Amino acid sequence: MKEFICGKYTLPLGKKTYIMGILNVTPDSFSDGGKYNDVRRALEHTEKMIEDGADIIDIGAVSTKPFSVSVSDKEEWERLKPVLREIRKNFNVPVSVDTVSSVTAEKSLYLGADIINDVSGIFSSDMAEIIKKYNAGWVIMHGGVGVHKAQDVVDFNGGIINSVNEFFEKMLEDISMFGIPLNRICLDAGFGFAKTNEQNIELLKNFEKLNNPSLPLLCALSRKRFIGKISGEEDSSDRLGGTLAANITAVIKGADIIRVHEIPLHKKSIDTIDNIYR
Repeated sequence: MKEFICGKYTLPLGKKTYIMGILNVTPDSFSDGGKYNDVRRALEHTEKMIEDGADIIDIGAVSTKPFSVSVSDKEEWERLKPVLREIRKNFNVPVSVDTVSSVTAEKSLYLGADIINDVSGIFSSDMAEIIKKYNAGWVIMHGGVGVHKAQDVVDFNGGIINSVNEFFEKMLEDISMFGIPLNRICLDAGFGFAKTNEQNIELLKNFEKLNNPSLPLLCALSRKRFIGKISGEEDSSDRLGGTLAANITAVIKGADIIRVHEIPLHKKSIDTIDNIYR
């Protein structure tokens, strides 16, 4: 059976789509920056997301939006530490930390995080050592900020589908040689990162071509700019309709985990899709 092992949690895959709830503890994230960057509000929002059906909580302390300002490891940890500590103390769900920093990753796993959602787009031996040491789950993403800025436009040789698949193959080869079991790896195509609207649409239309038979696929589409371009929902906080349609498409085409801001309607919709297709 296909499964994603992350820390003390094992997530069986194939019959259920998991919902990863987004918790941004930043002042400047593109959609909800500043809303949850104190401990009380972060805990309240986490509790609400879990009640509404979130299976995983993904905490981000650094914005990766286009033209975002870089943040030091020290500042990232100062934002993250108090929230992560209280979430780990109060809730029994897998906790993911969205970071490119191996320093932040190690501190987070030591404090009880289960997954590192690595949006760097590069293989780091330092990060690999930490993932291996803590038996953590590792999400690896195409087009990451360690290679490109989010706003970059890249002419991916051979087309976007080939580029993503080649990236996954190379990363999995490096990870295997490092001795990390592949059932601890999750793949993310990197929607919205260094991709044009047309490339994002092509990626979604052909998402089933990324479906590795043995590894989970994470789809992070929530409120992305290209969704607004398609749906006509200009304001990022009003892109629920487009986000829901895109996520349903991704689940039908093989996504195992969807990363979203709004939980309740996604929970009802994805449960329905799972009952039809899985």
